[in-house]
Amino acid sequence: MADGQTGEGTPSPGSSHRRRPVPGKGHPKSKKGCISCKTRRVKCSEELPTCRACRRLGLDCQYIQPTPPRLLTPAGTLRITPSALTFEDLRFFHHFLTVAHPPLPFGEGRVWQDVAAISHEYDFLAHAMMGLAAQELTLSTAADYSIQALNHRVRAMAAMNNALSKPSLSLADGDARLAAAMVLTFQSTNMDDGMMEFLCMLRGWMIIQTTVVPSMAHSLFRGFTEEAYVESMRSFIGHGEDGGAPNDTATQELRRTLADFDASLRLVGPLCQSAAELWYLSCLQKVALVARTSPLDACLEIVPLYAMTNDMDADAFAHFTVETNLTAQLLLAHFWMLSWVLGSLGPARGFAMRENTILRWVERTAQRLPETHRRYVLWPLGMAEAMGESKACQTRSVAPI
Repeated sequence: MADGQTGEGTPSPGSSHRRRPVPGKGHPKSKKGCISCKTRRVKCSEELPTCRACRRLGLDCQYIQPTPPRLLTPAGTLRITPSALTFEDLRFFHHFLTVAHPPLPFGEGRVWQDVAAISHEYDFLAHAMMGLAAQELTLSTAADYSIQALNHRVRAMAAMNNALSKPSLSLADGDARLAAAMVLTFQSTNMDDGMMEFLCMLRGWMIIQTTVVPSMAHSLFRGFTEEAYVESMRSFIGHGEDGGAPNDTATQELRRTLADFDASLRLVGPLCQSAAELWYLSCLQKVALVARTSPLDACLEIVPLYAMTNDMDADAFAHFTVETNLTAQLLLAHFWMLSWVLGSLGPARGFAMRENTILRWVERTAQRLPETHRRYVLWPLGMAEAMGESKACQTRSVAPI
């Protein structure tokens, strides 16, 4: 035998050789040890907050936190819990997915399915979606969910303001904020007193899209461009039953209406003083001029005008939307009625916003005007009243005998 060796190849006491550890022998394996002990492959005493080995060696002692089991739970933090939802809320959520989500641009309905998939992580988004659905149900059915619609809207806007006070940490954060702004904007188009709120929400939508969303190129809403909205109008006209071409009687009626519109604008023109008011006036005149020769082109021209106030600077926008600016309100009343005319008499029949909403906006504008300004709103108000009478006749014609 070699020196220092005993039988069977075992080192003798005092030998400089160490016995190699035998797999499966020695101390039992622990899955709860600290990271340092696991790295050094030594037994951990598993003491908290610092094990003996780390305390002796002065090491940073950290433990791996166990991952709790997840059983059928969605990703992220569930902020809108099922227990907080009523059966009405569930109906609102379903109605949003199937009917009430923003309809434009056409062909982008799948986006709102993706938005719904992340809404459980963002309370402001979930409340905005349910608020829009409740508002739409109030207008399209015999049920009255106006209180629920307002409650969801108030909660959405409060939570949204809180979220906007913090930076977006991910693309989903930005998309959720943008989606909520879009949904709240569309809800305002269904509110009887939402005309100025619509303009403010539309501007907020633009600001969020340009400053909050980390990358529009990778956003869920990358296809929501001005060009896409114009193409939506073109697609809508192209899929009309008659190809979008009004008959001779409708064309003559449209031209007479546009002539009356021009005359009314000429009456309002001298009231326009600021650059924003004069610019808005000229845009309306241009659409009416185009409509005389090509109603189809006029329909395409008017689509970007819905967001025309977004191009104003902050001071001009504030002046244009202030309640005391009667000239701006007259211009807006003319815009809404021109939009309705092109969406009812022109090739884009059925494309315009809800007729009831436009009717109420024009009526409320007229009611707020002093007696000295009533003559400037005669055309929009007359068209709104004709619209109301037409809808009443349609309702009576389909009423059961």
